[in-house]
Amino acid sequence: MIVDLTPVTLAEKSMLSNLYQLYHYDFSEYTSEDINQEGKYDVNIDFIWEGDNRWRPYFITISGTIAGFVIVLLENLDTDPDPTHVIYDFMILKKFRRSGVGYAAAMQTLSYTKPIGHLLRWRVTLLQ
Repeated sequence: MIVDLTPVTLAEKSMLSNLYQLYHYDFSEYTSEDINQEGKYDVNIDFIWEGDNRWRPYFITISGTIAGFVIVLLENLDTDPDPTHVIYDFMILKKFRRSGVGYAAAMQTLSYTKPIGHLLRWRVTLLQ
């Protein structure tokens, strides 16, 4: 099993938006978020593509099949040449959970954006 991170392009925005529907569904038991009149969660990911280059969206793939996504925010890129990296959102589709895919994707994410040997500053907030 080969787990890769693939940058999400603007042309793939609707696919990512669809995955966000599943993400919000998974979290709805904790957030009590309701669906709207169209039967969807109010999800707007336009901010990722609106000229703010701090956002890095990736699909998590297994041999080319999408298994989830991770969104990385370079938090203080506008003020620091070595910004803090934040895992903003992370989701693995249920059929791939508890198989090591999430772990492999997380490890790739934590080492993905800089050359080996360069210490990254990361902030990861876990739900409690």
